[in-house]
Amino acid sequence: MIICLALQSWMLGPFTKPAQVNPVIAPNPGVAWEAYATFNPAAVVKDGKVFLLYRAEDTSGVQQIGGHTSRLGLAESGDGLHFTRRANPVLYPDSDAQRQNEWPGGVEDPRIVQAEDGSYILTYTQWNRDVPRLAVATSRDLIAWTKHGPAFAHAAGGKYLRTESKSGAILARVEGDRIVATRVNGKYWMYFGVPELRIATSDNLLDWTPLEDREGKAIAVLTARPDHFDSWLVEAGPPAMLTDRGILVLYNAGSLPSRSYSAGQALFDAHDPTKLIARSDSAFIKPTESYERTGQYTAGTTFVEGLVPFKGRWFLYYGTADSRVGVAVQGTRSPADLIVGTWHGTSLCADKQVDRACHDEEVIYVIDSAAGPRGPARWQADKIVDGGRDPMGTLLLTFDSTAGNWFSDINTRVRARFTLTVRGDSIVGDLRDLPSQRLVRRLAVGRCTTRIPQCPK
Repeated sequence: MIICLALQSWMLGPFTKPAQVNPVIAPNPGVAWEAYATFNPAAVVKDGKVFLLYRAEDTSGVQQIGGHTSRLGLAESGDGLHFTRRANPVLYPDSDAQRQNEWPGGVEDPRIVQAEDGSYILTYTQWNRDVPRLAVATSRDLIAWTKHGPAFAHAAGGKYLRTESKSGAILARVEGDRIVATRVNGKYWMYFGVPELRIATSDNLLDWTPLEDREGKAIAVLTARPDHFDSWLVEAGPPAMLTDRGILVLYNAGSLPSRSYSAGQALFDAHDPTKLIARSDSAFIKPTESYERTGQYTAGTTFVEGLVPFKGRWFLYYGTADSRVGVAVQGTRSPADLIVGTWHGTSLCADKQVDRACHDEEVIYVIDSAAGPRGPARWQADKIVDGGRDPMGTLLLTFDSTAGNWFSDINTRVRARFTLTVRGDSIVGDLRDLPSQRLVRRLAVGRCTTRIPQCPK
């Protein structure tokens, strides 16, 4: 199933739920520790494979959500779709220093990033059926883990040890297929919490301090919205991603009155992780399939926790109805999806003999209103003059499927054709005289970011 919504240029997607493999991990009645439910996975790519650390519940306790004991299993896949599980859990409540925090409820809902030295940093929830606490563990191989205890144990004199906390999404950057924790303004950052997203900083990825207001309360950076898909609550999803547009946060969203869980996307300032820039008006993934509505949580759940770049596509792993693990894969985007947006760069004069009025220009291009996957798309071109935007006109772009580029013909001072080619987050192109094909201009623009004053905020 293809999940469709009006994607903005800073968002990930669209995603497809491959029906032939979903759910990719389900409970195993023959194995006691994962007999009841398997859900809410963290994801990481290692040695050319996708590894999932998934929450598994046994049949002990009472028949209600959180009433069983949870452990973390490990599964691996060469294609991101078909998984082989290890026989034993890799993180679990034990007779160790964290026993009082982790028995009898166990360890839940992991997220994972890598540190600069290649080690793995796992955030997870400790559940003793009294207070849920966000905790940290580390590993070199995903199998042997060292528990470091509650993430906020040393913050504010220990006051957060009796405060509910969970769902820690550490800010990271993408390096190939690695998701690496990254600093902003000299600190590591983590979005966490429910029913609001709060934020914390760290110097070492182990000890975290929530940002507080003047009254000593942890500040909220994203909250629920009435009459939206996130009207009940918001909760951090996979690790936050530092992109050229800002910080991308995929978050889980509860809706009223249905109390179903879907997921949205939010964009924060790359230089101020507390500053919200934009957020989605609709869910980009929601419970539509039977396996997302059958199990422990029949109101419906697509609870996103694992996101990895793998073999040229994004793989999103999520919990379904608190019972199984699903996958959604970013599908191939249409030519219109790739070119729509706001762009900034230069238009350089190449041949003044063709056009004597030609001169180099700093430009802003707004490309929108694509009528279909191959256009036509509206192209508004502005040049930057004395720091302001001076409109140059509007053209229609059409996609040439054979050449793999966009073009627009003009007939003003010269008869010519613009040709534009999208290359990731940049566009290169030219303007050529017709019919001689003499080069008049060279164009080179990249997607607008908040760091560029002329770009819209």
